[in-house]
Amino acid sequence: MDRERDGMCCGDGEGRYVVTYQSTGDMIAQGSEFGYFESTTFSVPYKQPDFKDNDADGRDDTTKNVYPPLVYPCVNKLGINVKTDDYGVETTFELWTRSNTEDYTDGTLVASGGPYTSDHEYNLSYCLNPGKYTFVLLDWACDGLSGTTVDGSYTLDVNGVEVYEGPQTWADEGQYYELVKLEFTNGIGDELKSGSSEARLNKEYGVFSMALVTFSAMIMAWI
Repeated sequence: MDRERDGMCCGDGEGRYVVTYQSTGDMIAQGSEFGYFESTTFSVPYKQPDFKDNDADGRDDTTKNVYPPLVYPCVNKLGINVKTDDYGVETTFELWTRSNTEDYTDGTLVASGGPYTSDHEYNLSYCLNPGKYTFVLLDWACDGLSGTTVDGSYTLDVNGVEVYEGPQTWADEGQYYELVKLEFTNGIGDELKSGSSEARLNKEYGVFSMALVTFSAMIMAWI
């Protein structure tokens, strides 16, 4: 509930909440923009429902995340391993097709994930069409995956071969995100060789100006 009836976002800062089921790490609900209140009904033990997009916004109704369309045969498999620190609510990721501009959001959002529960490991994989992509790991607190009592980590692999390991602590104070640029070169009709890694990488960093945004509360609840 919000006494001011303006939710947790976005006029006076960016806040949000997330409710997760601790034993599985599944997200039960998340939100930021609402009026006086918003509610979610669920049962325990919790079983995450199948993908639904009843409002046709391209996002799952429960997690608010984007999932890529199925690609078969899977010759460009991106694996994402994320181990959250003790502030999993801060961590999200996005996967974009590469645009011709310096702004990665000029591409098309292909997949997204999080926020997550704290101190939990997630193994995700997506089959992608050939092309150039930008993977973005975002941290709302601008401190990477370095926690207070539990540190996190993340790695990317292509067709089963690890191609990138992200740092726990980001190099620049106020760094909001890390970009990893990937290029998948296997054609859909190509034969996938076991252990092959067909990706070219480079990385960039985004520094977030803390002077421009006032953060509201970020709330994590788990059961």
